[in-house]
Amino acid sequence: MMDRLERMASQVLEGWTARLFRARLQPVQLGKRLIRAMEAHQTISLAKTFVPNSYVVSLSPDDFAEFEPYRRSLERDLAEALLGAARERSFTLLSFPTVELERDEDIARGDVRVSCALVDASGEELAAGSPQLGSVAAGHTMVLDRDALLRDRPRAPKASLEIPMEGRRVHLGSEPLGIGRDPENDLVLDDRRVSRRHAEIRLRLGRFTLYDLESTNGTFVNGRRVAEVVLSDGDRIGIGGAEIVLREGTS
Repeated sequence: MMDRLERMASQVLEGWTARLFRARLQPVQLGKRLIRAMEAHQTISLAKTFVPNSYVVSLSPDDFAEFEPYRRSLERDLAEALLGAARERSFTLLSFPTVELERDEDIARGDVRVSCALVDASGEELAAGSPQLGSVAAGHTMVLDRDALLRDRPRAPKASLEIPMEGRRVHLGSEPLGIGRDPENDLVLDDRRVSRRHAEIRLRLGRFTLYDLESTNGTFVNGRRVAEVVLSDGDRIGIGGAEIVLREGTS
């Protein structure tokens, strides 16, 4: 009980400090919040304590902008910190942890919100009583074997993007997929109505999520303009003059 009260008081004080003094968020603060989230979401099964392996850190637009230039390396370092913390506490991870930083317009500067989930190798979220947790062999030491975890990165659910007008298909995976007019995008759309970096699809907590990258003409899903949306099988994405359909269960 005392530990829980201390954590609550710490969160309140951190929030007020950031708001009163406009203190710049530091990576170490993000690491502490992630570890607290990991500790708060334990699942005990057959004498093992499982913790989430997929994390999303939501930041204010200003704070996100400060981390944006080195976001990828920071996400990797934070994942390494989670792995180390899990090892120290004898927690079990089903795969190497993933961390994603995202911008959220509803969060005040200095505040941090962490979402997390326990996902299996296919990218599906596992419930507390999932039989898959009970099937992990006794003496399982995955959390202690860093090299094995690095080799066995979490896989994404099987899904692809279908572009009916062009008769082509692009497979989705665990890495972000960029969409836009710039040739460096993973899915290039040669259309002047499409921004150079128009949209991105990321694996988030076991689901594919579409983000509009502040494009000029907008991104639409099933006819509705969106800034961010979790995609489902059959969703129709409109970008410029192209229609893109998400197909789950195909790779």
